[in-house]
Amino acid sequence: MNDRSHRVALIGAGRIAAVHHGYAKQVSNARVVAVCDADRDRAEEFARQRNIPAFYDDVERLLQEERPNIVHIVTPPATHARLAVTAMERGANVLVEKPMAMTVEDCDRMIETAERYGRRICVDHNRLFDPVVLKARSLVESGALGDIVSVEALQGVNPVEGGAAPGQDAHWSVSDPFAPLYNLGPHPLYLAAHFLGPIDGIHIVGQPIGDDGLLREIRVLLESQGAYGFVTFSMGAQPYLNHVNVFGTKGTLRANLNTMAMMVEKVRKLPKMVAKFTSNLEPAAQLVGSTVETVLAVALRRMKTYPGIGQNIRLFYRSLDEGEPAPVDGAAGRQNVWLLREIERHFATTAISGDSAHTRNGEGSWTS
Repeated sequence: MNDRSHRVALIGAGRIAAVHHGYAKQVSNARVVAVCDADRDRAEEFARQRNIPAFYDDVERLLQEERPNIVHIVTPPATHARLAVTAMERGANVLVEKPMAMTVEDCDRMIETAERYGRRICVDHNRLFDPVVLKARSLVESGALGDIVSVEALQGVNPVEGGAAPGQDAHWSVSDPFAPLYNLGPHPLYLAAHFLGPIDGIHIVGQPIGDDGLLREIRVLLESQGAYGFVTFSMGAQPYLNHVNVFGTKGTLRANLNTMAMMVEKVRKLPKMVAKFTSNLEPAAQLVGSTVETVLAVALRRMKTYPGIGQNIRLFYRSLDEGEPAPVDGAAGRQNVWLLREIERHFATTAISGDSAHTRNGEGSWTS
């Protein structure tokens, strides 16, 4: 193992940058040396509050003077590609917030730059590393559920969130009708894709943009080799849900990402009436057990806000130490952006022509 030290810089000084900083500073061989934001006052305040040695409003200056080997890009998605390419060209490995970029072409440019300069790029698909999802991944990988038949991923919207921090302009995630999709839509798509594997086709239905300019309900069917994914994105249903359910030939798991609880159901060789009662009692017992475990983890400060971000950061830094692939590579980020673009293109197209859309193998072919 390489015990090298890491010089870390943050590009972006908003709310999520504070989360990244909190976890990055806990890595023993890493030191956050600088923060950069286009708003110099914001960068200065961010650095002062967190005892970060330096702040900048110019990315080129930061990279030249501080020479970080890891850069966290925590800015609006439209800036991700330009900043990532610049950072990698100047010698840094990059951890970029989701979505990786706003176009597949920008994702390709980021991947090509990483390959050309020998850098690593990691995308923050943080829900993959939440404790309950890590448990689900381990269970699936063990074969306990058998072959995967289908996956459901549900993403709701919490109306309390979604705005800018006090004193800031409107957050990018509410800046236009498709912005909420790019802010929260990546989560259910990459969760479903993780359990399914490579996506071969996508079918999209839902309510198009309404009078208030928002996309309300989206349903996506993902085709994979021998299995299907069903993704729901809802801005209307309350209370908002963040679930992933995996259905296998030997069992089914249901994970609640809001409460970090998981239940597993399997066929039991019991008398019929006993099996009926057990099918209620056993999930209830699992739910109580998961709830107690989560409460203890929070109370003992073993689990903090956005735990998946922390785990992804730790794994990315470790991958650099050990010369291993990034926990979420550019290809996974690219697939996620492709799916998001197909969804946007569907609604943009149907708003004009009223057609339904179907794409396969990334070729962008459309059928009415």
